[in-house]
Amino acid sequence: MRLIFRVPVLLVLCTGSLGVAHAHHSARLQYDMEQVAEVEGEITALVWRNPHVRFTLSVATAEGRREDWSVESIPITRLSRIGVTRDLLTIGATIKVAGYPARLGAPEMYALNLLLPDNREVLLDTPTARWSRDTIGTGLDTTPGEAGADPSLGIFRVWSNDGSFLATETRFLSEGGTLSYPLTDDARAAQAEWDPLDPGNPFLTCAPKGMPLIMQQPNPIEFVDNGNEITLRIEEFDTVRRIVLSAPLAAAEDPTLLGHSYGHWEGNTLVVSTTGISWRYFDQWGLLQSPDVATVERFTLDDAGSRLDYELTVTDPWLFTEPVTLSKSWRWLPGDRVLPYNCTERG
Repeated sequence: MRLIFRVPVLLVLCTGSLGVAHAHHSARLQYDMEQVAEVEGEITALVWRNPHVRFTLSVATAEGRREDWSVESIPITRLSRIGVTRDLLTIGATIKVAGYPARLGAPEMYALNLLLPDNREVLLDTPTARWSRDTIGTGLDTTPGEAGADPSLGIFRVWSNDGSFLATETRFLSEGGTLSYPLTDDARAAQAEWDPLDPGNPFLTCAPKGMPLIMQQPNPIEFVDNGNEITLRIEEFDTVRRIVLSAPLAAAEDPTLLGHSYGHWEGNTLVVSTTGISWRYFDQWGLLQSPDVATVERFTLDDAGSRLDYELTVTDPWLFTEPVTLSKSWRWLPGDRVLPYNCTERG
């Protein structure tokens, strides 16, 4: 009997309190999430774009000089969904920031909370207020809104994040541990040599991410029916997957970041098999996958037509000693859209 190692979906989820970083720049790679610091200063520069909002604070030091702090937080697509708009931050305003300081001691921070000049507090990547009862935002990865239900629509619509992966990852981190994947000796050795701060690390850039890691992203997805094939639009990095409803593709197909996917229906479940994946990163913590990695995904609509359950089984004899199965779900929020991501590197 073949055993399946089952864990809730995490993939590359690197969260701190109740949010923080996804398949783009990983905050956990750059910031110390074991402590929260505070700084107060004047906003002197602001960049409002994906993958992270960034601004510069001019902060007075204990020695009486001024020091520029670089502060970043969650993507603008997430901010827009929780009601945090660009006009809340203005050049010249003095604000207070609480967040994770840089690991290497640089004047940099990943912001969780902001206190505005009018004493309103912006919850960026935590649901917990720090200074004020007058708050803006939710600080949660769950897409806000009232869920709808309509089984007649099938899966061909926009599906919004329900935050399920986030709660699971937080639980693991709060227990001080990490997932115990069934790794091979070769995979463990490669992980031990992994340097997350290497300049060549793709997670420090806007480079598109591949399968199966891209499926963990916390933004909406959309299935589009094109007859003999299905298009899966993923908001993060403006990713588009093509799922062919036919026999498996020939092994001679050149590998790609997203691989070659073919699907079939089992009742109300779309089953998608993917091979030919050139993306080499299973997560952001040094788990590398081989060219032999293969995935089987199951997208299942619930009876009410309000939730889309997802199960992913990853097989890679170089990485894992047995298949690994992960799961998560999305919910239907009528009116939500897959927004342009337009990731732009730090300027």
